[in-house]
Amino acid sequence: MQIKAMSNRTVTLDLPEQLYEHLTAQAQVAARTLSDVVVETLARNTPPPVEADLPIALQRELKAMEILSDEALWTIAQSMMNLDKVALYDVLLERQQDGDLTPEGHELLERLHNEADSLMLRKAHAYALLKSRGHSLPIREH
Repeated sequence: MQIKAMSNRTVTLDLPEQLYEHLTAQAQVAARTLSDVVVETLARNTPPPVEADLPIALQRELKAMEILSDEALWTIAQSMMNLDKVALYDVLLERQQDGDLTPEGHELLERLHNEADSLMLRKAHAYALLKSRGHSLPIREH
């Protein structure tokens, strides 16, 4: 197993007294250092990094989302796959399970699967960006 060393940088911040006291109290309650609490709070509220193993076009699209308005991000986050494509995907999946899928059907099923995966990644990234901007996210009911 290889452990990746992370270098740290020192930053000096001027905090309002009330925020400093709040963070200090959190650190004391959690028996942690003030520095740890500040770093954790910043990490929680910073847009997530885009994974390097994603296709380049998708990486660019996700990175570009960082400059979108909140309204545009909400639109992406709440978007859904075209219902006709969902129905086609279900039919192709059923045919695959029955061993009845043509090579063209396999290709179309894979394209639809990749499209659905990309949509889910865009939605998740939009929600993560909205959360990092201080928005409350909807609670998903099962």
